[in-house]
Amino acid sequence: MRQPIVIQLQDLASSSDHDIADLLRKALVVATKLSLPEFRQWILSELNGYEDRNGLPEYRIIHGDLRAQNPYHGLVPFIIQESEIRDLVTKIHLHESVSSIQQLVHSKGKGEICFYFGPEQEAALMRMQGYAPLRPLRLVGANQLLAVLQAVRTRILEWALSLETEGIVGDGLSFSDGERQKAMTSKSIRIENFQGILGDVHGGEISQTNSMTVLSGNYESLAAFLKQQGISSEHLSELASAIDADPKPKAANSFGPKVSAWIGRMVSLAASGGWEVSIATAGTLLAAAISKYYGL
Repeated sequence: MRQPIVIQLQDLASSSDHDIADLLRKALVVATKLSLPEFRQWILSELNGYEDRNGLPEYRIIHGDLRAQNPYHGLVPFIIQESEIRDLVTKIHLHESVSSIQQLVHSKGKGEICFYFGPEQEAALMRMQGYAPLRPLRLVGANQLLAVLQAVRTRILEWALSLETEGIVGDGLSFSDGERQKAMTSKSIRIENFQGILGDVHGGEISQTNSMTVLSGNYESLAAFLKQQGISSEHLSELASAIDADPKPKAANSFGPKVSAWIGRMVSLAASGGWEVSIATAGTLLAAAISKYYGL
């Protein structure tokens, strides 16, 4: 008699000897056959990587040790006194697939892994250093990445145990109509019950742009939206002047020089902690809102 697939899943998740990608693929079979699209999407994101890095589960957001590359002395400490800015720039969003993370862990053993900043963040941090700026980076212990993989394994185990508690185990690789119906209607195995451990799978700062109420050609609606994001009246006035001075762009993100310069200043402000939005989100948020104002 074949072992029920949910019990197989529990066995795989209970031991670190089993490859985590194989575990996720087994979980994908279960989520698909039970018609659980939210769990299926989470599993696919873990297997393939997260396209929206601002919508990561909480366990995939870690902190690194901020350093700078000195050509003569190697990696040296990069000191930022303000705790809020330091917390912001040391935060790392792991959007890579579990297989990529696993390879990083195996390649470094118990060592440390370097995470570089994107061009905008790097430029902003180098400007903060003043004379003779050094390239910044973050160091992360391989054990932190291993903890991310173990978190995924534990989440699948808890989910599989919840399925068994509901009487959903399968017959070999198949499920009965009753089990599928129970899975689709059961409140105890809905993804929101796992938010505390899965994190906000569908959240993230940038998701707010999807529902922004910016009307084409209506500056008041643009200003109202940006004010909600924490941009001051002074900066909004500067944006209004920049929009008046620049020609209307013909394509999204191809703004005039004054509007582009204003966006650059706001990204730098985010890097310094003067605007409470992550550096990675700042540029994308502003570009999306202004493009919508231009009707692009």
